[in-house]
Amino acid sequence: MMASLSTLRIQLRRAGESIAAPTLIVAMLAIRLGFSLAGWPGTDSEEGTMGLMALHIARGQDWPIFYYGQNYMGAGEAYVAAVFFHLFGPSLLSLRLAMLAFLLLFALALYQLARLLYGRTVAIFSLVLLSLAPRYVLTPEMRAVGGAVETLAFGSLAMLLAAWLAQTQPEESGKSWPKRRLLASFTWGLVAGLGLWSHWLVIPFLGCAALLLVLFSGREWLRHPVLPLLLLAGLVLGAFPLILYNLHAPSGQDSLSVFLALYSQNRYPGIPPTGLQLWLKKLAGTFLYSLPLATGMTPTCPLEALPFYGWRHGQSLSCAALYGGWSLGFLLLLASSLFLSLRPLWKLWQHSKGGLRGEKRRAQAVHASRLFLLLAGLITLLSYTVSLTAAQRPQSMRYLVGLLILTPALIWPPVYLFQQSLRPGVGNALQGQPSLLPYAVAPAERLRICTQRLLAGTALALLFLAFLEGTLANLPEISTAAERQQQYVALAATLEHWGVRHVYSGYWICDRLTFVSQEQVICATINPWLTRNDLVRYPPYYQEVSADPRAAYLFSDAQNGEFPLLSSQAHILASRHYRRVNLPGFVLYLR
Repeated sequence: MMASLSTLRIQLRRAGESIAAPTLIVAMLAIRLGFSLAGWPGTDSEEGTMGLMALHIARGQDWPIFYYGQNYMGAGEAYVAAVFFHLFGPSLLSLRLAMLAFLLLFALALYQLARLLYGRTVAIFSLVLLSLAPRYVLTPEMRAVGGAVETLAFGSLAMLLAAWLAQTQPEESGKSWPKRRLLASFTWGLVAGLGLWSHWLVIPFLGCAALLLVLFSGREWLRHPVLPLLLLAGLVLGAFPLILYNLHAPSGQDSLSVFLALYSQNRYPGIPPTGLQLWLKKLAGTFLYSLPLATGMTPTCPLEALPFYGWRHGQSLSCAALYGGWSLGFLLLLASSLFLSLRPLWKLWQHSKGGLRGEKRRAQAVHASRLFLLLAGLITLLSYTVSLTAAQRPQSMRYLVGLLILTPALIWPPVYLFQQSLRPGVGNALQGQPSLLPYAVAPAERLRICTQRLLAGTALALLFLAFLEGTLANLPEISTAAERQQQYVALAATLEHWGVRHVYSGYWICDRLTFVSQEQVICATINPWLTRNDLVRYPPYYQEVSADPRAAYLFSDAQNGEFPLLSSQAHILASRHYRRVNLPGFVLYLR
């Protein structure tokens, strides 16, 4: 009887383990689909641009290589969304279904990567956290503005393939050579090429994965040259749109020049800070704002309350301590994971005089894969910190989206600490070895074990509660975002009913309105001086509107800041005999 109960418990545990990951992935997608159905996160004009690209592709009207007006960021999201437009019709929801497709790929790849490098427990807990949806984790995952979710999908998949190829390195004996490595090598190249075409945020992960391959597969490549050739073929195929454009790009319009221009663009009005002041602002922007929010913290303080961006008596110091504490915790987990990766690597290196084989070679590959994953995250964080964006626009924390790929590495130290405190037979250390702690221990040792469990359990619980709080904090914001979207829908219907087909407006209104109206209303982007804006995503729109002498002017009302009406603008339009019409959420000037 006892044996049968024990067998039943084992079977139930195995069944639970087998369904845990699929259940969590389904939950991740369901939560995001539910938020999208409710209208959260709110959309904007840049997502409208992606929607218009998908609309043009679905109609066979245009086949863009890049996001309109940004000739280094691929149009992959638009092509996937065009498929959903054919299936369900053009809409914001259909556009975001494309994001769910990329997110599914990310979830599957990250789970397998975490399981390969850190074990099932870390993999499951990573999915638990990432199935939740704090605001600035959810927004880059679901808002279709290009590059962010592809960075997650292709970055995690590249690291997974590289780690698998490194760990399954065949011996140099006469055993048959695994043909599946052909497919894995080609797929890695394809993934890397697609990632480069999608967004260059993925470069740290591709670079570290490539270095891992060179270190552990270099000799294999020399014995079997077909492997690097297949990898190169996949790379060229995946990056073919990027390569094709740059072969014929005008001088200064090649992808590298465009990317570097945006990376170094000065957005400060007047004279920007320099020297030490600039570096302090970069550090403050990164560690007191961007990093906490990008990695799951619930926003509790406005940017203007933080040091170097403003000062609010009684609030700034507490906000800096709160946000800085989150960043400190992130860095401590990162440092702990680095230590746990480097220590066994150092020991293996000390005993590798004659080379490593078998399980020791595989262990070396595991530790090296962990190290390169962390290195990719550090490069991502460092490149953001030194950029002008960190000082000028710390709200652009989507450039740190790749740090989500580090989730298993950051969870690993507390899980490892907790598992090491378990008695033999209950849990394993993450390298697959049983804990060496005896069941019967002295009081001092028992205190140490309890302390380990308490620290590890507290860290994991706090992470879960922080992500859960961030998810619940989205709920009060839904109604505002949904109401604003309904105002755009009503505006498009009103303009169509009045026969107003052409309007001028600001950058943050135009493409959103044009997409909502399915191009029944065409909007041309202008600046506050009512002339053509420097950045026009799709020039044919401006050409069409400027050819209409009766084109209207559209502004947001006082409660919305997309393109607020200025008194100087009202005076100019009145002098041109335009009449003002107030609409819900907008101010319209008609001729």
